[in-house]
Parts: sequence; C-alpha cells; structure tokens
Amino acid sequence: MAHLVWNRSESAAVPLERLDRLLAPLGGMESVVRPGDTVLIKPNFVAPFPHAVTAFDILSAIINMVRNCGGKPIIGESSGFEFETETTFNILGAYSFARRHKVPLINFDRTEFATVALGHGINQKVRIPRLVLEADRLINVPKLKRHSLTKATVGVKNLFGLLSRKSRRKIHAWGLEKTIHALGERISCDLVVVDGSVVTTRAVFGEQTRLNLITASKSVHAVDVFCCQYLGLDYRDVEHIRRAVEMNPHRERFKVLEVLENCRLPEAAITFRSSDIPRWNDTAGKILHRRIYQLIYLIDIVYSRMNGGRSMIPSIHYYFGIRPFIRRAQCDACGKCAEVCPVNAIALPQRRIIRDRCMPVRCLKCLYVCPLDAIGIKGRDVDPSLMQQNTV
Repeated sequence: MAHLVWNRSESAAVPLERLDRLLAPLGGMESVVRPGDTVLIKPNFVAPFPHAVTAFDILSAIINMVRNCGGKPIIGESSGFEFETETTFNILGAYSFARRHKVPLINFDRTEFATVALGHGINQKVRIPRLVLEADRLINVPKLKRHSLTKATVGVKNLFGLLSRKSRRKIHAWGLEKTIHALGERISCDLVVVDGSVVTTRAVFGEQTRLNLITASKSVHAVDVFCCQYLGLDYRDVEHIRRAVEMNPHRERFKVLEVLENCRLPEAAITFRSSDIPRWNDTAGKILHRRIYQLIYLIDIVYSRMNGGRSMIPSIHYYFGIRPFIRRAQCDACGKCAEVCPVNAIALPQRRIIRDRCMPVRCLKCLYVCPLDAIGIKGRDVDPSLMQQNTV
C-alpha cells in the first residue's frame, strides 16, 4: 500500500495534473474507474462554512479524472444533524458548482433509502441511500478535522453522512464509535482522497490551522491511521480507528510502508497537538461528554416519535453551541445583516434574530458584514477566528 502526500503550498489550486500525480503510485484513477461506471463522490459538506468542508478544487479535479476514464460522476451528501442540508448546499455554492461541472448533486435527505444490516458485532440495521448500493464505485473525499466526540474526522467518519438522519440519531444512542467502525466495514470505498488544506479543532466551529496537504489511499482504514499524525493524535486513541486495526486479521494493511514525496510533517502540523484541545482530554471528562450526548439522543428518539419525526437536537446545538445575537444598543438597523442572511432570519425593526430560521443554518454571515460590531456570537469556547470571515 502506498500513500502520496502532496503539499498544496506548491499551488493555491489542485489542477488535474497534480491530482493525477498524487494518484499515480496507486495506479491512477484508471485503476479505480472503468468506462461506463457510475461513480458516487462523497465529500464532507457538514455545514455552511468553507473552512469546514471539502474544497471544491479537489472535487473538480476528481470529477474531471472520473470523466477522463469514461465514468459518470455523481456527488451526494447530507449535512450535519443540526444543519439543514438544502440550505447548506446553497450557502456553500454547491449547486452552482454542480451546474458548472454538469454533475448531479444529490441531497441524501431527499433520496430513496435502503435498509442494510451493519454486522461486525453490531446487531442493528441502518438506512443508507440506495444510490450507495447501486453505484459502481465510491470515492470518499473527507475533510481532515478534529472532532469533539470521536477525536478525528477522516475517511470512515465521513461515511456517517451517508446515513439517514433517523439512523444517525440511533447510532449516537447505541454507541457512536463501535457503530462508526461497523459502518466503515460495511461500506467499501474504492478510493479515499483526504482534504487537509485547512484543519479545525472541531467539526465546524473551532480553531483553524492551515496544513496545505492532501493524501490519498485505496484503504479507508489505512488513510485514517496515517492522517492521525497530522492532527497530533495517536491513532490508538481514536476508538473507531483502533478497532479497525485490532479487528482486522491483515494488520499489515495499516502499516504505511511507503510514503512518497513530502512525507515530513509541516510546521503547522507539528504545533497542532492534543494540548491545543483543552476540553475532554481527561478520561472522566471524555466519558461524561459521550454519555451526555448518548442520553440526549436517546431522549430525542422518544421525542421524535411523539412529535411527528421532529428532532430537538438542532435546538440543543443552537442554545448550547454557537449562535449569533444582536446587541440592540449598538444596532442602527442599517439592514446590511438582513441583506446577506440566506434564510431571512433578521427581524430588523425588532433588532432580533428569528431563532427557528437561524437555528438550522448559523452561517454567521450577519456577523461578518455588520459595520458597528452590533452582532456577536454566543456559545461554548467561542473562537476569535470566527469573528473573521473565512473563505477558504
């Protein structure tokens, strides 16, 4: 097995020839895609923030390479549980991107699902898009990030976005790590290309570190092991990755025997260590954190059954996570925030934000345009970098 790490500092973009060079040691895209293949490309579009999602330039190069091999590319994704996928797509410009490249973009929240058994010690069934089962090839394009619950988001964790929201709720309640591992064994990836251009300390709202790298592998588990070093993590401390190694009889798959070109960690990665993540490093805190989340999702299952399928999770993230607010004394009702709000969540005469409209989006566009600093953000561990618009 070979990995190739390419330092993106060579260029701001990822043109076709560079990605082709990245995949050459793995046999090139032609070793993955055959003429006529339907190729499902799974990015990470977790939330309406460019720094937290898979870069469009990488997706563009992959689409072109698939087509050059005679394949038919399709992009499919569902955003994070507390975000609304359709609005996330629109804010990110994903639909515009898909139209420019003449490629279908599937909102998995609105697609047809099939029920599959997970296996691998998990006696549960989940619902995944039928397209996943029908596609000839699956190319997984995750965003390399930290995660407050699982510690790392790489290849296997990115498959979480394939599940129906009802299944995701159940997985959080059953036990997140062991189920993520089972999902990674159940759904096979033909190619994994990891976007490590910008890394965050959380899945969405966190400190950002520019690493300027991408890496690729045909083994989703191997790439997970390999990428942990760029997050300052020992893979054995990430439960779903450790499970993959310990429970696989062919452990040599996970040994990175060849690292070709630019294998040394960049300076940014060297400083991105566990000490940079102040919360939940201690064992007791981590266990308590997971148990609280597990209990919340268990309660949400009951709540959903009693309320026509609705979820209380977005409200919990809104009130205990990151959200904008208006400082009324400083606001002159100029209307700039209302102009940029994609969901009309600004009640200008009352100088307030409409909760139900902002809750599934929280894009913070209003924060970035206010000339009077009349809009602030509330939430746990507010990162000062959120005060500046990120257009990575």
